[in-house]
Amino acid sequence: MKEQKAIVLMYHQIVPEDSPEGWIPSRLADPAYGVGVQEFTHQMAYLQSSGFCLTSLDGWFRSLGSPDSSKNPAIIITFDDGYESDCSLAAPILSNLGIPATFFVSTGHLGLKGMMTESNVQALSQNSLFDVGAHGASHAFLTTLSNEDCLSELKLSIARIRDLTGERKVSMSAPGGRVNSSVVHAVRNSGFFALMTSRPGVLYPGLDPFSIPRLPVMARHSLKNFKQLLNPHSWTFRFDYWVRSTKQSLRNMGNVIGLEG
Repeated sequence: MKEQKAIVLMYHQIVPEDSPEGWIPSRLADPAYGVGVQEFTHQMAYLQSSGFCLTSLDGWFRSLGSPDSSKNPAIIITFDDGYESDCSLAAPILSNLGIPATFFVSTGHLGLKGMMTESNVQALSQNSLFDVGAHGASHAFLTTLSNEDCLSELKLSIARIRDLTGERKVSMSAPGGRVNSSVVHAVRNSGFFALMTSRPGVLYPGLDPFSIPRLPVMARHSLKNFKQLLNPHSWTFRFDYWVRSTKQSLRNMGNVIGLEG
């Protein structure tokens, strides 16, 4: 028997019922990433009833070495940015179903309109199902910063999360999923235990914990699409992988051209 692989799902804002089309909680949000609260409820109910191993990132790493006979990957739920709707809408659904999740918070946005407050972060951290990670301080793309500014972003954010939660073991999600070798080096040296990216793919045993792939769940995903995203052999999974890989390759080419210019 092999060790269990995992799919890491990436959410952003959860959209309240009866919200107008294109609703966003703050200027940080993109409506394409807004998942309706009813759709989110259906997705979580499907996971809970379908025999998936629902675990945290830390729990998955701690289980490595244990053989697994399941054909399904483990599922790890994450949220980026730190929207208030993640706390008020998503967290109660997850808690009721007993599903773990990690909420990555942009610490410099705490208390702003549509964003979590310090009290929200503390409340989440007190629930044994939930972890709170860092998403930088200002939400700046780390690859655009000098080495000094990148380290400052990372150290400010991890210190704030540790202060609010009392936890020493903190993971990091790169804003915009933007990472390179310099960013990875800075994240390692800042005291984080893992780094989430937006690189598509599956989390396999032995993969570098500072290069964790994730799959975004978006407004356009129906429950049928969502189910297919959980199958690495499905057309939906492969198409999403191709699209996101192509976009990242083009972005990287643009960065290189910009530097050479």
